[in-house]
Amino acid sequence: MKNNIYLSLLILSSIFISTVIWDKISINFGDTQILGEYYNNSHHALNDPLRFIAFVFIPIVTFLSFKFFFEKKKIYFDYIKSEKLKKDDFSTNLLFLSLLTIIFLFIEFCSISFPLNQIDIFHEGQKLSAPFKSLIDEKLWSGSFVTTGIINENLGIKAIWKIINHQSIGSMRYLQLVYILFFKISLIILIYQIVKNSLFRSDIKLVFFLIISIISTQLIDYNLNSGDSYSYRDLPVIFCLILFIKYLNNFKQLNLILIGLLSIATFFWSIDRAIVSNLFIIFICTYIFINRKFKNILTLIISIIFFWILFYFYLGNEFHYFISNTLSVLENQNYIHGLVHPQPFSEMPHSSRATRSLLLIILSIIISLNFLFHEKKKYYNTFKIIIISLSFICFCSYLYALSRSDGGHIKQTTGTVILFFSIFVTFYFLKLNEYFFSKKVLNFNFTYILSILLFIILVFNLKIDMKNISDYSLRLKQFIYLEDKNYLSDDQNYLIQNLKPIINEYKCIQLFTYDAALPYILKKPNCSKFYFTYSLGSIKDQESLIKDLENTEFIIYRGQTDNWGPSPQKKLTMVNKYININFRNSKKILKWEFRYK
Repeated sequence: MKNNIYLSLLILSSIFISTVIWDKISINFGDTQILGEYYNNSHHALNDPLRFIAFVFIPIVTFLSFKFFFEKKKIYFDYIKSEKLKKDDFSTNLLFLSLLTIIFLFIEFCSISFPLNQIDIFHEGQKLSAPFKSLIDEKLWSGSFVTTGIINENLGIKAIWKIINHQSIGSMRYLQLVYILFFKISLIILIYQIVKNSLFRSDIKLVFFLIISIISTQLIDYNLNSGDSYSYRDLPVIFCLILFIKYLNNFKQLNLILIGLLSIATFFWSIDRAIVSNLFIIFICTYIFINRKFKNILTLIISIIFFWILFYFYLGNEFHYFISNTLSVLENQNYIHGLVHPQPFSEMPHSSRATRSLLLIILSIIISLNFLFHEKKKYYNTFKIIIISLSFICFCSYLYALSRSDGGHIKQTTGTVILFFSIFVTFYFLKLNEYFFSKKVLNFNFTYILSILLFIILVFNLKIDMKNISDYSLRLKQFIYLEDKNYLSDDQNYLIQNLKPIINEYKCIQLFTYDAALPYILKKPNCSKFYFTYSLGSIKDQESLIKDLENTEFIIYRGQTDNWGPSPQKKLTMVNKYININFRNSKKILKWEFRYK
């Protein structure tokens, strides 16, 4: 007890030190000439990651030092070795309950109301104009600069448009809803894999599964405009976890081969999620090395190399654009749209939310590392490595908030943190009350009665609307074939009506506004790959755009969303100067201004 008090005081002191030195960690700012919040504050892009690592690692090092040097503890490496589950440990009831939950997720999906709100011409335009252009020129990264991932911004929407043989805003939104459904199902599969590795009787596993499922299904919803604790973009990270846990259960190398595929496929889905997925793959390699399964390490490394080489040959010249595009995003995007991360425990905007997240990440790592110092076996070794894996993902996922540190982006990093503590707290609650759960009520096993009640709660939390289910097919058809003008504002419809006759003579148009949806809405492809002007900032990219402007006749120079950060005219000074010299003629329709030769 005394040791715990000392340890707590030391960790609190280390957190205080981490807070004090937060602003002291600073790399000299080199003028990148990319205007944004980092430029205005002379803030180097590596400052926030270094501050985050220091803030988390100082308490962790304090904890480990106390364990090693004061308590003289040693790490029990046997406790991070996995073990195969016995066949008796697999519960048919748990599998049935998992499948039943997934069925109800489908039922919920069929009862959702489709979003008919006005288009977000900035964000949703990112998912409309690139696939529209790709349908015309069949290009990927060479045709449109990708800021998140080629599947999210291009291939997914392009595929659904080809399937239904129709281009619409509704079908784009429907695909996002499908992604959310897949994510919810993946969470249930992950929870099933975790729960079956807990050292409980089959009936208690049902309770464990249902409690975590009730919590996890509330971490993301079908409201595309709300900020959730999870984003469907986290799908590849969840896939990695599922495959790793399956590997822990059977050591089948197929799981490692699929993980090797994810090492490159995640970059096609989402670049920031790919960074986390590949960091987790390094974690997996470390785990396999500790277990001295060197053949398995070789399998994983060979599969990674194989799939990268496979896509190199399959994509051909597009692979080079993929690499240069990805490197450009990693190098420049923080400077373009980054927000300086608030100092913990300060009065800065979003500091309280960030502080809570950082403290929970530290606590999750301490909890997981503490497993290594206990010889007593209370749970499967596999369950221990799962908990450690989740804490590692908690740490890595905060990288999403370091590039744009506002409330919404910080919140999107909390999904795995909430999942971690839900599993940990529920596990110990069930463990402490395991004897109580063995009792019977009116000759019925208490845990089964509780499972029924929890399942009822789960179903009621899914927001199922039977009326919507009955006419789902009709509603879906109306939604995906609804004319785009119904999603536009009066001003936007007025613009389309008056601008289309003017641009009919042009083969393409070039955006110099953040209204990214305009090429799709006007049915004119962007003349260069820089349709999402907001992601443009470096000298190299400006020079590339200027070169493309030599064959451009018509530019949309100003628009509705140009106050989203520094305007293109202020941020892209080289391009703006070129436009002012070579595109002197101008017209205006409401808030939009056009330049043409």
